Amino acid sequence: MEIHKKNISAAAVLSGQITVPKVSQEWRKEIQGEWDRIAKPLGSFGKLEKIHTAIGAIQQRRVPDLERMELLVCCGDHGIVEEGVSQSGQEVTAICAENIGKGQSCAGVLAAAAHAKIRAIDVGIHHPGPVPGTEFRRVADGTKNFLKEPAMSRAQFRTALQLGLDLAAECREAGVRVMGVGEMGIGNTTSAAVLAGRMLGLSAETVTGRGAGLDGAGLQRKRKVIAAALKMPDVSSDVEAIWCRFGGLELTAMMGIILGGGLHGIPVVLDGLLSLVSAEAAERLVPGIREYMIPSHISREPAACRLAESLGLEPVLDAGMGAGEGVGAVMMMSLLRDVNRVYREAKRFDGYGMEPYTRYEE
Repeated sequence: MEIHKKNISAAAVLSGQITVPKVSQEWRKEIQGEWDRIAKPLGSFGKLEKIHTAIGAIQQRRVPDLERMELLVCCGDHGIVEEGVSQSGQEVTAICAENIGKGQSCAGVLAAAAHAKIRAIDVGIHHPGPVPGTEFRRVADGTKNFLKEPAMSRAQFRTALQLGLDLAAECREAGVRVMGVGEMGIGNTTSAAVLAGRMLGLSAETVTGRGAGLDGAGLQRKRKVIAAALKMPDVSSDVEAIWCRFGGLELTAMMGIILGGGLHGIPVVLDGLLSLVSAEAAERLVPGIREYMIPSHISREPAACRLAESLGLEPVLDAGMGAGEGVGAVMMMSLLRDVNRVYREAKRFDGYGMEPYTRYEE
């Protein structure tokens, strides 16, 4: 499988010049064959077995390499918070981003347990100057209120997309074998709900959730904002136009990371709603990139199921989570390490002097 060795430009992606090779079926069969030699019922690790096999096929390794994994948490603010769609103000984004970068948040604790590096990337935090603990890659000080004007300019969209592509290239150069994505941004579930509704043709009732926690009145305000955005005329249906009008800088950077991961042959572990909406856009820009996406959990946000279905992904964890930060992604990294250990060390049928089970078509 030939992958892109050089850095990839956002302009090339948006112009349709970039394609992604299909993941090798031969590698899938070889790794699955090794799973079938393990002394256990065939396919008994379910989705985990399939995901582990997919990672090995992407990496073209009989034993997947999970030694170096990184969680990239993209952080940015949203102008739509002035419409009362969140329980918190924008100042919380910077506070949380700092703690994520210092490894003190939920995702940071879990990343340490998974032996994964965590990085907080300031893509668009509304804050005077750099935020301690974060990598200062800021495109703008947050987005605009999309009910009044486009959330971002085309130049800002392309810069944020390029940032994500560059981050993936940096990971490739550093020898990262698996990437995970997460986000932090007050108000970003509102933006994501509109993006999901626009891309999938869904109603405000279908896509609106409580985000980080809204009371009944707050939920109604949020639903009205999303409904108004979904009814806006004269917004083109292409990804760039939709995202410039309603998107988030951190969501756009995640889109770039997901694209870059696939184009460089690095599996990308997704998180919940926010990463799924970025993944949906990535698949629309480069069809087939979904083969390089690794699902983790299904968010409690209502649009998450629809996005996973659209992408043909089957998340492993279904615990009603909505923590953000890449918590689900890094939990999946821990599970992958456990599964890889079983794959490497569990006794094979021939070690018991037994014949392996026969695999029949399902």
